[in-house]
Amino acid sequence: MLRDLTGAARIKVYDSANRIVWSDDPALIGRVVPGESRLRQALAGDVASVFDPQERASHTEENLPRGPLVEFYVPFAVKRRGTGGAEIAGALALYRDAEPLRRTIARGRLLLWTVTGAGGLALYGALFGLYRSLYRRQRATETALARLTTDQARLVQIEKLSAVGQMVGEAAHQLNNPLVGVVNLAQLAEREPDNPPRTRELLADIRRAGEHCRGFVSRMLDFTRLARFERQPVALRPLVDETVAFFRQGDARHHEVRVEATDDTALRADPVLLRHALFNLLTNAAQADPDGPILVRVRPEPRDGVAGVALAVADRGPGLSPEVRARLFTPFFTTRPGGTGLGLAVVQHIAVLHGGAASGADNPGGGACFTLWLPLAATGDDDESAHPAD
Repeated sequence: MLRDLTGAARIKVYDSANRIVWSDDPALIGRVVPGESRLRQALAGDVASVFDPQERASHTEENLPRGPLVEFYVPFAVKRRGTGGAEIAGALALYRDAEPLRRTIARGRLLLWTVTGAGGLALYGALFGLYRSLYRRQRATETALARLTTDQARLVQIEKLSAVGQMVGEAAHQLNNPLVGVVNLAQLAEREPDNPPRTRELLADIRRAGEHCRGFVSRMLDFTRLARFERQPVALRPLVDETVAFFRQGDARHHEVRVEATDDTALRADPVLLRHALFNLLTNAAQADPDGPILVRVRPEPRDGVAGVALAVADRGPGLSPEVRARLFTPFFTTRPGGTGLGLAVVQHIAVLHGGAASGADNPGGGACFTLWLPLAATGDDDESAHPAD
């Protein structure tokens, strides 16, 4: 039966004393192979393998076929008849042509380098596009600030340039971590060319790291799309009700959301951006307290003599520590594992576009409350409806 094995260049059966008790080459029967580590491993119960066995001293006298070979040692145990269950232990040695395996490994290496190269090019293109976008924004900001002559204008310029630098630094940090992982995984794959399953596992890890980078760049691009908005008359109560209904459709925990608002509050604003901001605040509240209620309150609130309206979202979560409160609206700052740190930054950006402000504070009864304040009389109403961001 052993002679019928397909593709076997040599077959040997060893007993527990390292003696060849059967082989397709009768001249090898009876030979003892001492000091063979792979054979000892197989006799101990483990499967072992070795490339190019003909190059070892223990196989120099065997008439093995030329060309690359791979040798497999497979342990076995056979019960001896008439002995009450006593076993005969040994190992089966099979020699096969290693060329197909070598070709598979070579294709795996080529695929690995192709994936790594493509991922690197994609990351480079994304970083270059992000840098170019940030550079253009920085140049536009510098040009606008150059027209200001007061000390306050110079302070604003320094603050904006610092924010751009912080954003670039945070973005580079977010992209560098998975990129370092891609390089390390590629190096591990290079060191294990004879292990195709391990190579496939490393390739899967590289793919997941690339998808993480792609997702982060996509969220960054979504953040930059808030550069323009269109004002129009907006009734706040219907807008709040529609946004809450949309939030409930995707809320897996089915939070209780209560709305307190009058029916006659209206202002000129961009309804798409306001829905986006309110949805972010609802999501933030649901993440702060996965099982607690959420209160949405709309009330008139003048500030500095300017008539306005405050849209507040309150939760019963752990509240805000002083450290968190100081960095609430900083892009990429998050306390939640896996968070992007862009939700509240987007809310603040939308508030600034409308001439308003965003703030966060602790509730007297526990939890946190985030407020989006908007002026009722929109600044720059005589401008065109498509209003570019500063």
